[in-house]
Amino acid sequence: MRRKLITIRDVAERAGVSMSTVSHVLNRNDHHVSAARREMILAAVEELGYRPNAIARSMVKQETATVGLVLTEIDNPLFIPVIAGIENILRPAGYHIVLANAPSVEDEIQAIETLRSQQVDGFIFMSLSICYPFDHLVRLKNENVPFVVINRYLEDEEISQVLWNDHSAGYLATHYLLSLGHTRIGTISGPIYNIPQRRSANERHRGWQQALEERGLTVSTEQVVVGDYTYEGGYQAAQTLLTRVEKGAERPTALYVANEAMAVSVLKVLHDAELRVPTDISIITTGDPPFAPYTIPALTTLSLPVYEAGQIASRRLLEWLTLGKPVGERQVTLSFSMKIRESCSAYTRDLYTEL
Repeated sequence: MRRKLITIRDVAERAGVSMSTVSHVLNRNDHHVSAARREMILAAVEELGYRPNAIARSMVKQETATVGLVLTEIDNPLFIPVIAGIENILRPAGYHIVLANAPSVEDEIQAIETLRSQQVDGFIFMSLSICYPFDHLVRLKNENVPFVVINRYLEDEEISQVLWNDHSAGYLATHYLLSLGHTRIGTISGPIYNIPQRRSANERHRGWQQALEERGLTVSTEQVVVGDYTYEGGYQAAQTLLTRVEKGAERPTALYVANEAMAVSVLKVLHDAELRVPTDISIITTGDPPFAPYTIPALTTLSLPVYEAGQIASRRLLEWLTLGKPVGERQVTLSFSMKIRESCSAYTRDLYTEL
């Protein structure tokens, strides 16, 4: 036999109150309802197994309690803590996330249209710092659609953005190596020559370069090997570095590797070449994945505040949804934190041996 559909009228009759009072409690607009009456209503909801009709509620309130989360790489490990941070804020507030994968601008535009047809209340966009056109986001802003962007610098001060200070990551990493006495500090950069540009790669590279120049050190092209943020790219870049050394270039005593995936590959190449980390060459990288403490040696890293970025973006979106307009500063820039482990050591001339 089909189970009888429990309605708000049934809850009201069980609790001995009006349907409007039940509605106020269920919609959290119950400041005028006594604590005792609220408890009676919630007890009736539990006893009867009442479940609000989400479609009917959305028609009445013009809200769906859903947020579109649009990611440029849905399977990227970097995004997992971002999603966790977002859910940590949105779920207790009664919102659910609808995920969309959008690796290109065209995909992102399509995702926006699809999610808007599903009447999501707002958006959070998380990207890989690629410098894509953003006319479609300007249109959202002009239509007063609530949204926040993570990790994509947009030259529009009216768009709410949460960014990472990638320049400081490169600078702090290199400054730390300098403090250990290293002066021959090379880098395996991110894709600094890509079109469209990867802003994080360029900013981290500029930070590395600035730290060296401030110390009065000459920056040459032979100190730089361009990678692509992948394990394979890091492996090839490290091999290129060693090939240069074999042909007569000075081997660096320390390396700033622009992300953790490449750093893992660099450790393997150096191990295969019988170069000891950190005795022969120190390694520091940006990005602090869960495996960083368990590599051999454990990687010294600049940790990205990815979880915090998700939380901040969610809070800003909730404020917009609650107040009907964005509030506070539109651009928030988060700093990295250094995790000192085993892959860096002080430069000692006596321990330096030629390849």
